[in-house]
Amino acid sequence: MASDVAEFPLPADVTEEERATAKREIGKYAQILGEEPGAIRFKGRTIGQTGPVWHLQYTRMYALENGYLVAAHDLHEGIKVAHTDSPEKLPLVFENETVREFLEDELRFRKIVVDKPKPAGSEHAGAR
Repeated sequence: MASDVAEFPLPADVTEEERATAKREIGKYAQILGEEPGAIRFKGRTIGQTGPVWHLQYTRMYALENGYLVAAHDLHEGIKVAHTDSPEKLPLVFENETVREFLEDELRFRKIVVDKPKPAGSEHAGAR
C-alpha cells in the first residue's frame, strides 16, 4: 500500500473547524500526505462510498495499513471518522440501520466483503 493515496472530500462550504476535525481524526489512523481546499489526502486506498443517506451528505470507506477507516460528512454533526480492524465492522459504527445497510451493500458490491455461504438446508424446501 506504499503508493496508495486516498482522498476524503470536503464539502464546498467546509468550516475551518470541520477541516481541522477531518485532518485530526484521519491523522489518528493514517499518514496525512497533503491538504487541498476540497480534500484531505492520506496514505490509504478508497474501498467504497455512498451518497446522501439519512443526514449524511456522503460517506467514504478506506483500507489502511493498520485497518479500515470510515469518514462521513454529517449535516448535523460535521465530519465523523471511525477506525475498525476489518471491513465488515465499518457499517457497525453507525447507529442508523439504513446507513449500515447502504455501507454493507457498497462493500458487497465492490467485493470487499462477500456473503458467507448459507449452510445446506437453509433454503426453503421446494414443492414436493
